[in-house]
Formats: sequence, structure tokens, C-alpha cells
Amino acid sequence: MSPNRYQTVIQKMVFIFLPLPVFLSFFTVTAQIPHGYNYAVVISEAAYGDAGWKTVADSLVKKHGRSGTAKLFTWPSSVTSCKSELAAFQPDYIGYIARPATECKTAFVVAVSRMSRELDDDPYGDAVWGIITGYEAADALRAISEKLTVKTVLAASNNLSYEPPIQRFYQGIGMTCDDSTKTDYLFPGKSGKVYTENKRPQGVNDRINLVGPWLAAQSLDIEVAGQGRIEGPVDCIITGGHGNVNVWQCHYSDAGTEGYMRSSGGKLYGEPYSGSRFEIQVATPTVFWCATNCLMGNPDSRDNFVYAAFHGGHAVQMFGFIINASAGDEFMAWGIYDRVTKFAGKYTLADGFYYANNLAQFEVLNSTGQLQTSLVRTFLDSTVFYGDPAADVRFHDVGDSARAYKESLSYSAGDNGAAQFTYSITMSAHDLEFGAGYCYQFRPITRLPVRIDPATVAITGNDGHAPVITDDLLIWEMLSRGETLKKGDTKTLRWSAVITDEKTAAKASMQPRISTAAPEKMRIVRTGILYTVEVRNLPEGNRELRIFTISGKLLLSKPVADGSVQWRMKNGSGVAVAVVTVNGAVAACREIPVY
Repeated sequence: MSPNRYQTVIQKMVFIFLPLPVFLSFFTVTAQIPHGYNYAVVISEAAYGDAGWKTVADSLVKKHGRSGTAKLFTWPSSVTSCKSELAAFQPDYIGYIARPATECKTAFVVAVSRMSRELDDDPYGDAVWGIITGYEAADALRAISEKLTVKTVLAASNNLSYEPPIQRFYQGIGMTCDDSTKTDYLFPGKSGKVYTENKRPQGVNDRINLVGPWLAAQSLDIEVAGQGRIEGPVDCIITGGHGNVNVWQCHYSDAGTEGYMRSSGGKLYGEPYSGSRFEIQVATPTVFWCATNCLMGNPDSRDNFVYAAFHGGHAVQMFGFIINASAGDEFMAWGIYDRVTKFAGKYTLADGFYYANNLAQFEVLNSTGQLQTSLVRTFLDSTVFYGDPAADVRFHDVGDSARAYKESLSYSAGDNGAAQFTYSITMSAHDLEFGAGYCYQFRPITRLPVRIDPATVAITGNDGHAPVITDDLLIWEMLSRGETLKKGDTKTLRWSAVITDEKTAAKASMQPRISTAAPEKMRIVRTGILYTVEVRNLPEGNRELRIFTISGKLLLSKPVADGSVQWRMKNGSGVAVAVVTVNGAVAACREIPVY
């Protein structure tokens, strides 16, 4: 039996008889095996005929082919012409490559946004998606090739609001949009505690004269005596204030005595209230997060902000609105912001974009009366994530201090081919009350590690209210009007469903490591139907021998010491496996031919 086949047998048997938490503790997960996924690279035939953009597409396929299954899709005249092929591929991620201002336009954003929800019969998103573009192909190629852990955040026109004990970022600086002096600091090691001064660093009140040089710097070195120091490059800029297709107005609601950041010809410029315009050439990978601005994600001209962000701004990812922001944008503005920052390190910006879009769709289809759903609907296809949606670009993980609530999801095989799923939420930061904020910030949502047949879903336990469960997505209306989940309390949802596909991600992340030292620790001798399992040189501890059939049936379970254990196999065929654990961890595995 080949090693791959042997691993598959072990994995199948474990899935059959052990629940997921037992499986994860029973086998050591191989750290070198990356999480797998299906990644679709979508590009026009014309762009693929251009050497520069072809290199971007081929590089993206190669990059994600190392971690999962990547496939190239081309379209002749309309991106939607490849919808049926995409649907058959069942992508977890889609990277839409589009040339600036010709293919990448408002209509293209709307088309791919809608198509990404139309790859199966349910109305929810079927893949995490992003548009990969740049002022020129070299910008896109650079952006998809870089990694980034976001540690230093510049909230350039909003404060560093926080909700103790949630620590949103590793370190950051915040300048609220309607004030010319107030400055927030989040210093490393302060557990989310924000220090505020009513003065700007260096006595500079026009923030563009701070933001521009900070973005261009290889590293900051900002110290407040007795409070702390911020060092390192700006990894992420979050803009507020007011925006247009090629300009960011720092101050809001009027411009006041502060300047602008402008874009033109793929370059970013600082334009102070007083003084000369200067170019901003960013030296290090950066995320541009235009969280609540109007129009800054609009791609209709090569002079627009998005192309300058990826060219002169050294962007690896960007989020923005392609239309004016207004009432109804809560899900796609603060919903993304809070989902990512109140679970720092857990979700990427691409994840936040995907989840917020699906929560907005849920609100439209299941109105709670907390928000104007006609306005919410407006922004489903009017915001955009630029960059590789599966890139290794994530916010620094500060652990549980960045979690508003804790969640767990497990599944195990059940009767009649249906798996049993359990999903739990424990509120950890504060009490959670039902309301508009709950709807766009905290309503539980998660992707499933496997694909299921939604028609087979049967709810077996529900501490909340109506859930939506698609082939690989769960949205749970955990609370209803007037309800509160107290800090420390837990709600649980249970259901059964038939698994149709153990996703590549589940297979890869749960692949067991088979010890290459097993033959020296375990030896199996067969005499007729009598088998002798010899065990030697194992660590001290609570040892247990288990033997399973190919179907996962447990044949033997007993304590074992150094020496031998005899076992008779009657009416057997195929292959069985012997596993020895020490204190619950696998110490040796051996295949047993059975005749």
C-alpha cells in the first residue's frame, strides 16, 4: 500500500468513528502541510494574451497550486460567461484579474460581486473574492507576491475606539476626522488601552503633513514620554473623513485647515492646506482600508485612487466604496471594520468583506426592522476588495484579548451517513444585546470546513433562533428583539447533514502524520488467523492499543506495555490498522494485512 493510500485509510477510519475534537488530539497535525482550498483565477482572453498580465495569472495559479487546487478560467467578452465552469469547480476563493479602467470598471465590480453569489442555488456568497489589478501589470504581480502581518495601523481620520478588554491592533495612531489636534495612541503591551492627547505629534496640525511622510517612511519612531513608543513601518492606513474617486479629504465635514491626499497617473500626492504639493512614495507593503469613504474604491479612471494605491502606494490589498457611502452602509463599512478588528488575527480583510456581504444579504432577506434594508441592498454590490483574497496578509494576532466572543465548530459522523455538527458562541468581552449593532457586528457567521447537502439539514438543538445553512456557510440568528447574551454565557446550535465533499481545506489541515519510526516501535507477526502485536521503546505513560477494520470498526482496545499482545482475526479481509497511543497521542501506527 502506498503512503498516500495508507494515510487516506487512517483518515477515513478516524472520521468514521471519532468526533473531530478527538481526531485532532488523536493525531498530530503536520505543520508543513498547508491548508488546502480551491482557487479560481479568472482573466479575460485579451488580458491573458498580454505578456504582463499573463504572468500575473500564471503566477497566481502557481502560487495557490502549491497550497491547494488552482485553476485558470478565461472569458472572451463577458466575465459572466465562465459562471457555469466556476460553479462546477466550487471555488473557495476567486481572484478576478482585470486591466485598469478598461476591464476593471464599476460594471465589472457589480458583475463579479453578483456572480460570486450565483454559483449555486442559494442567495449567499459562494467564494471569498477579490479583484487583482494595478496601474500596470507589474503592480499586480508585486502585490500578489508579498506577505504582510499588520502591526502598525494608522487610523488617519478616525479615533482608536476600543471596547475593553478588546485589543484591536498591536499598535496604532488615530486622528479623529473632525478635530485638528486630538491624537490617540495604542502602544505595544498596553492590552488595548488607548492614550489620548489634545495635540498632534511634532506640533503639526495639518495631518497630511504627518500622514504623507509616515507612509513613505521605512519605519516610524514616535514616542510619548512616560507612555510608550511606536516603531516600524505603517502597515495599514484606515481613512475616514470624505473621499472622491481621486482624493481623500482629511478633515470632515468641511476641509478646515487641513489638506488632501490626491492621486494622478498612478502616484499619490500630499497637498497641504499651506505649502507645496509633495509625492508620497510608499516603500513597504501596505493595506489601504477606505472604511467609510465615498468613491475611493472606484476604478473607472487610471487617475483614480485605487491605481495609485497599488503603484506609488505599494498596496497589497485595498477596500473601498465605488459609489457614495450613506445610510445603509453599516454592514459594508463598520460591519467589516468591527468583524476584522474585534477578532484581530482571526479574520483577514478579505474574510471580513465576504462575511459582511453575506450578513447584509441575510438582513435583506430576513429583515429585523433594525436597519433600512432597501439601503442595505444598495451596498451589496457597491463595495470592493482589491488584491489576492487568499494572500498571507493578516492582522497581528494578540490572542483572546482581541476576541469579542469565542466560537467553536466541530462535527462527527452519525447514523445513516449524516454527520453531526455542533457550533457554540461564548460571549467573552461584554454582554451582547440584540440591536442594529448585533446585526452587522456580532451576528454569528462562519464557513463550514466541509460541504454538505443543504436539503439534508436537520436542526437537532438550538439555543437561538432561525439559522441559514448553505452548502458551506452558516449564519445564525442567535438573538432576537429584547434578548441579551451575558458575558461568559454560551449558546449552542446543533444539526445533522450529509457531507458531500470533505473540502480540500479539511483534508489538508487534518492530514495525520504517520511516524516513520513506527516499525521500530511496533512489529506485527501473523500465524494463520493469530496476530501478535509487539510493542517496544515507547515513552512511559498511559498506553493503549486499538485495532480498526478498514471501515473504522473498533476490533480491540486494551492497555499495552512493552511486550506483545495476541489477537485473532476471523472472517477478515482487506486491511486493518493498529494504533498505539501514549497519553492520548499517537506513538505508533501499523498497517495489518488481513486475509
